[in-house]
Amino acid sequence: MSTKEAKNPKVWALMHATHEDMGSFEFFLRSYGIRPTPFLAKNTDIESLDPTEPDLVLIMGGPMGVYDADHFPHLHHEIRFAERRIASGKPTLGICLGSQIIARALGADVYKGPKGKEVGWYDVKVTEAGMHTPIRFFDRSEGPVMQWHGDTFDLPKGATRLASSEKYENQAFSFENHVLGLQFHPEVTELKLERWYASDPGDMAEVGTDAGTIRAAAHKHGDALRQRNRLFFTEWLGNVAPRLTQKHPRLENAEMVDA
Repeated sequence: MSTKEAKNPKVWALMHATHEDMGSFEFFLRSYGIRPTPFLAKNTDIESLDPTEPDLVLIMGGPMGVYDADHFPHLHHEIRFAERRIASGKPTLGICLGSQIIARALGADVYKGPKGKEVGWYDVKVTEAGMHTPIRFFDRSEGPVMQWHGDTFDLPKGATRLASSEKYENQAFSFENHVLGLQFHPEVTELKLERWYASDPGDMAEVGTDAGTIRAAAHKHGDALRQRNRLFFTEWLGNVAPRLTQKHPRLENAEMVDA
């Protein structure tokens, strides 16, 4: 590895909506002096990207479904990207739609959730296997997490279920030692959620909630979730990509601004 590579680790984030960004993951990465590179999937020639190039890939959420790939062709490219990334053995984390893309890349079916949408703050129960992983920080004993989804997936062959909710069995899973998929949103912050309320009012109405209700819960639980996400993310990176959790001098003064 060259000196330049050692000082400049690469983190890529595939995003599907501008309001569903990296959230607190970006703040944590910047605290290590890492400037992650975002790609808005619909505007990116994903086929031209080398999935093995970055040290870490984040695949974020979005309003579409994996089964809508014929209407959103970039999803086909993302699934192929995820297949090659997973095969490389390098760390990959999927959130919500990202977890569904990973599940599909591993051969599992993805479909509309038969029990309806989860929109708001809900508990997840971490499995016995999950309690031996960084996912334990999201167990219901620590408080609720933010959900905003209407789709789900079968557990991929060879994957380990790490968490479930009352409505949906597959809330978190791991594959081998380098891949995680989370159906819930650990990255949200109280401030960033304001953009979600304006972007997806129909989802809230469909489940009988509103921005005021979710906003009050975010005010109550948001700070704790951010700290739990820091504990999760730091421990997971320490396991799968320890060099990312070291300070990188060139960028050490990067600020963590919640905006």
